[in-house]
Amino acid sequence: MKILVVGAGLIGAQRIQALTKLAPVTEIVAFDPKVPEGTRLSAKAEAVNELSAFAGKYDAAFVATPHDTAVALLPRVFPLAPFILIEKPLGRTAAEAESLITAANKSNSRIFVGLNYRFLKNVQHLKNLLSSGEYGKVLGVDGVLAHGAQPGYEKSWKTDAIRCGGGVCIDPGIHLFDLLQWLFGGAEIVAGHLSRQFWPIQVEDHASLALALPGGAVANLYLSLSSWQSRMELTVETEKAQFLLRGRGKFYGSQRLTIVTKWPWLQPGQPRETQFDYGTEDVSLQLETEDFIAACTGTKPALSIATSDDALRSMRIVDACYTKLPKTC
Repeated sequence: MKILVVGAGLIGAQRIQALTKLAPVTEIVAFDPKVPEGTRLSAKAEAVNELSAFAGKYDAAFVATPHDTAVALLPRVFPLAPFILIEKPLGRTAAEAESLITAANKSNSRIFVGLNYRFLKNVQHLKNLLSSGEYGKVLGVDGVLAHGAQPGYEKSWKTDAIRCGGGVCIDPGIHLFDLLQWLFGGAEIVAGHLSRQFWPIQVEDHASLALALPGGAVANLYLSLSSWQSRMELTVETEKAQFLLRGRGKFYGSQRLTIVTKWPWLQPGQPRETQFDYGTEDVSLQLETEDFIAACTGTKPALSIATSDDALRSMRIVDACYTKLPKTC
């Protein structure tokens, strides 16, 4: 397979390394004007910095650039490859997402979206447990996604509403919106408040949200850009058990999942909790890349990769945050 990677920054470089490990991938062309022409980025990847180097067709493409740049570049990439993975989000608004999907369809290209939290090992385990039906219906969900960014974050493109599309609700909040859709079958904003508490920026750095899930359950989410202990947490209460998902590796701590049984005194010989620890190594991006290539080649079913329709549903939640909720920022 011949792969095009647009953007060789932090995430683009990680995608290139992930692709280099895959046998079906034989050649990688990386377009990034900031990288000198001809630079070898891996055993299979060479950099180009002119759009003319896009001549020819590719088997698949990745777009890993800031949100505004991705929106501008995608229509030029669609004619070049039948499968494209764009790093989240798909557009900065639902309207942009819809426009990109329409353009892709006209070029007979199929969009997937990089939402790699689906591939965290504790998230995959939770997905399997919920899908089994063994634990009954979901009664309620609490979620936290919080980190402290880094010094100088107020100067980042991620705090520019025009370039990024918003604040903590779109990045990283869209990860939790996507997980609610994927794990529980849908979600809609019913209440919340956005605020700017710490960073001197024009977008929200905190959000408290309530979302309705299918079947009547409510998910309460807390998003923050000033949590000095990075946190990624989901607590899921069902009819027969409670699941405590904690961590996503690296600064967020070990990827853990705890199953808490209901009314343990009725089963005195059984453990109160069963814990699973998948360690601090985060291989979600590698697994997502492999799933995308599987979707492209059809050699095996793609298991978890987010489609453009998945991403559009999450972008509609982002839109609702910015159009329906009160804010102090």
